[in-house]
Amino acid sequence: MLDLQKLRMFVAAARARNFTRAAEQLDLTQPTVSQQIQTLERELGVQLFERLGRGIELTPAGRALLEPAEQILTLERLAEQAVRAAAGLHERTLLLGVGNTLATYVLPDLLQRFGWEHPAFEVQIVTGNTEQLIAQVVAGEIELALVGSPLDYPQLKIVPFLQTELVVVAAPDDEWAGRQRVTLRELGSRRLLIRETGSALQAATVALLEAAHVTPKQTVTLGNLEAIKRSVEVGLGVALVPAMVVRREVRSGRLRQIALDGPPTTRVYNVVYHRDRHVTQAAQAFLTLLQKPLGPDDSDDADEISRA
Repeated sequence: MLDLQKLRMFVAAARARNFTRAAEQLDLTQPTVSQQIQTLERELGVQLFERLGRGIELTPAGRALLEPAEQILTLERLAEQAVRAAAGLHERTLLLGVGNTLATYVLPDLLQRFGWEHPAFEVQIVTGNTEQLIAQVVAGEIELALVGSPLDYPQLKIVPFLQTELVVVAAPDDEWAGRQRVTLRELGSRRLLIRETGSALQAATVALLEAAHVTPKQTVTLGNLEAIKRSVEVGLGVALVPAMVVRREVRSGRLRQIALDGPPTTRVYNVVYHRDRHVTQAAQAFLTLLQKPLGPDDSDDADEISRA
């Protein structure tokens, strides 16, 4: 097999037509260059240079080798440049997975701020439920994922970055519209609109009901919170949702927000990444951003979104 270092010496000598000048260009000694070219000749079984006193000339075999040798060295340089460029692009590109809820209610603000602080970084986004995104992080298809809890994956680093209370929502003309608080047992007596299996919100809702030994009278499964909110608005049932997702509807009077009786029920959101994989510059910058307050100090939203 052709050795790149020997080919580099061969091309330098062929261009300089002198072993000593070739050695100077390569920052090597003349004997080293001569010996390596002799080794190359032995390996190929041909003579590449005519030794003519102080100068050298290519033999027909040497002339046949020169052009492909130059092409090989050019490809080597291009390959190195491509690898370095790809590594740089990789470091500047964040592969981010985002849960459906966060993609709608939190991600736009995060992306705006990330773009302001790091305009040279790129973000590629996939969305899905918690189960889907965790599988992609484990497989290395995405680097970070913003998801809900509960979570239990030893191979992942799980860092809470946001929390909000779970509240019950009902239509403005619902029988509960004037209530301040309801119990989980009362919640079980109503048609309950819930997320699909695989959603962290669905898992949290089921866990709460099971802990209280409550079985809902009837459940309707919907694929996203917007569908749940709209269904509650028109009176199809009630729902247990994060407070941050119904601010606008509550303020406009389209939904009524009701607290759950008992200790506060906190919904935690996390950023997760693989413990053993390299964290790119873009991902590290995004992790740093998540440590900053998410809501402006003068916004009513800051009352409902707090640091985890």
